[in-house]
Amino acid sequence: MLEGFRDTVEAEAVNSFWNSRAKGKLKSRPEKLGQEILGVFASAKLAGRGALIREASSGTGFVDVLVTLSSGLLHVVELKMLRGRAVPGPTQLTAYMKHKKRAEGWLVLFDARKWNERRPVPGVIKRAAGTIRIVLIDVNPVPPSRLQEVP
Repeated sequence: MLEGFRDTVEAEAVNSFWNSRAKGKLKSRPEKLGQEILGVFASAKLAGRGALIREASSGTGFVDVLVTLSSGLLHVVELKMLRGRAVPGPTQLTAYMKHKKRAEGWLVLFDARKWNERRPVPGVIKRAAGTIRIVLIDVNPVPPSRLQEVP
């Protein structure tokens, strides 16, 4: 489901995150915008086969998103904006995974870095508490005017 979400955001919702991409100015609370977009997407995708719960209590914090499937499977999802070199969220997500007794969690990174200053991000992070799977969503793609023509 998160792969489809990535494709949808990259194709249709990039500008939802920005006041000005040219000036590098994100809207206030862009993670909340991502959470709202994920909520709309998930309700259509799950269609009665599960539910998405936003801001679920987890110990001393709140998990951005819990996805429950009708089978009873629970997915813990943390959403973060990626703005620099450091990957935000693994420590926070690990704590939520422990509290919810899950060996796997999902870290959704909205990549707002300048397209010409990007560094690779791992697809998986292993922690003692379990595995964190990373879904990278490009919310600052190369402008079409900067694309090179192929001879």
